Amino acid sequence: MPHKRSAVMGATMVALLAGGCTAGWGGGAGDGGQGSINVLMVNNPQMVDLQNLTDEHFTKETGITVNYTVLPENDVRGKISQEFSSQAGQYDVASLSNFEVPIYAKAGWIAPMDSYIAEDAEFDQDDILGSMTESLSSEGSVYAQPFYGESSFLMYRKDVLDKHGVEMPEKPTWDEVAEIAAEIDGKEPGMDGICLRGLPGWGQVFAPLTTVVNTFGGTWFTQDWEAKVNSPEFVEATQFYVDLVREHGQPGAAQSGFAECLNSAVQGQTAMWYDATSAAGSIEADGSPSKGKFGYAAAPVKETDSSGWL
Repeated sequence: MPHKRSAVMGATMVALLAGGCTAGWGGGAGDGGQGSINVLMVNNPQMVDLQNLTDEHFTKETGITVNYTVLPENDVRGKISQEFSSQAGQYDVASLSNFEVPIYAKAGWIAPMDSYIAEDAEFDQDDILGSMTESLSSEGSVYAQPFYGESSFLMYRKDVLDKHGVEMPEKPTWDEVAEIAAEIDGKEPGMDGICLRGLPGWGQVFAPLTTVVNTFGGTWFTQDWEAKVNSPEFVEATQFYVDLVREHGQPGAAQSGFAECLNSAVQGQTAMWYDATSAAGSIEADGSPSKGKFGYAAAPVKETDSSGWL
């Protein structure tokens, strides 16, 4: 598999529905009304920030009202897939990950942005990270723009580890992480050793779990599309992940997605959390009870030198 984007765990983009927007933004396919657009969006913290800033900045500057439909990860993916595949016209713009963009582009479900890029003298596509632009393109045309990008890393309560004499390696292995989780679990009232996503869904548990599978030497498919989910490496990685969260993770892990683990980290309920780098913005935000308490280490590895989604 190609490795040029192996560090990128995912990204949230904005994309135009294929029939969804005209140059004048005068209602568009979503028919949100003259001077308005309808946006379907995931409820990640960064996207909620976008929603909260829209009236003060975008609407004030352009006069365009934005009608948001904001849904959790699993719900929004299903609704976006249904909306784009049917070209139903209820929405003009939607948030996608860079996983979907090339697939949707080749299916003709989203509109190329080339003309908009060319007409905007203040925008330079070269300012966007090259690998990011590539992941949002198909057959030479750009189909989406990033709102944020992320890779994965390990977050840990440096104050708690220091207190109990536990050292976190700069580049930990998964075996070392499991040992630290066991050592620190329950040492502080109400604090688990680690938090890992367990909520079913491609955009939930399978995001971090896939990186674990990869670094254990497993893969979902070979380059010839031979399924490898029953390979020893895939089974070992999955069992390791399940055992770790059952033994030293949060209760109710099967209901824990990104948002739930983020809340656990911010509220001081977990000593470690392996997830997306974008989480640091919320952990270190003004008003966060955990601001300044976390340290950050490279994504844990097993058989590979680095950890990534590809």
